[in-house]
Amino acid sequence: MKSPQVLAGIALLAVPQLATAQTDLGPLNLPTGTVGMPWTENFELFAGAVPPYMALTALDSATLTPDPEAWCNVGQLGPCMQPFSGAYNLEMGLTPGSTNYHNVRNAMVMAVDPVGYSGQMTMSAAFIDGGEETNTVDGVWVSNDGSNWYAVTASWGTFVVPDNSWEYLDNIYLDSTPVDTSVLFYIAFVQEDNFPYLDLDGIGVDDISLPGVPPPPELTYSTLSGGQYSTLSVTSGYPGRLCKFLASRTGAGPTVVQGVNLNLSQPIIQIADVPTDSIGTALHALLVPASLSGTQVWLQAVILVPGGAEISNSQTSTVL
Repeated sequence: MKSPQVLAGIALLAVPQLATAQTDLGPLNLPTGTVGMPWTENFELFAGAVPPYMALTALDSATLTPDPEAWCNVGQLGPCMQPFSGAYNLEMGLTPGSTNYHNVRNAMVMAVDPVGYSGQMTMSAAFIDGGEETNTVDGVWVSNDGSNWYAVTASWGTFVVPDNSWEYLDNIYLDSTPVDTSVLFYIAFVQEDNFPYLDLDGIGVDDISLPGVPPPPELTYSTLSGGQYSTLSVTSGYPGRLCKFLASRTGAGPTVVQGVNLNLSQPIIQIADVPTDSIGTALHALLVPASLSGTQVWLQAVILVPGGAEISNSQTSTVL
């Protein structure tokens, strides 16, 4: 019986490290290619295909043989259900809709070649936990040889709240174990449990950054009512930058504007330019035109940073 426990305030740095390597995660498939540093994996570039620097494993936990109901999906098995951003992410669990409840083990392994990178080896990523119970293979692992693995996080449900909502976590230290992260190494995201993805079980991962970077800007808004004020809000890790609040009345794009991919259709309305404060927050009070009542609008924000822009999630609403 499922009884997810909501835990908060768990420090990733407090993860106890294994004195010796764990070797029973697999057999895990290993990639044939590598990624360099820095790297951001948002699962969009290959549009559902599995790239050569990534390998997926989907097993029956009891036999450690391939299981057709083990759901390890980046879009190659079917549309992703609830990405943190874009249309694709990593999904691990039992096949959605299955009632054949049994333990499956899923894993995604990425190969990292850090040549030329000399900074601290950290990672940030977005995670979603559908209600995982603890299993010894759960979590994020690193290895030099693909056989001897060391944990760099606690198990799912301990460092990600099991409440079906996305969390963006940084300061995951990949160099906190005996694994040598100055040479080629592997990162494994491993999940084991017995219920369908995001149906009392399942782990999703998106927007992996090496090294760790601030989370993407997050746009929220209060109720949109014609003739009334609404507050648009952006939280981010980018203090002292210009935030542009944008809107469309025609759709969710995509549209490329000066090299920036927006989830807005032309014509794009520039609502306001607001500087972010000392903690990266920007607020704008918008008087919603009464004439928009009953129409649908799309919203997004862009924060300008040196050399480019950081783009928020997109939102859509029907004006009351």
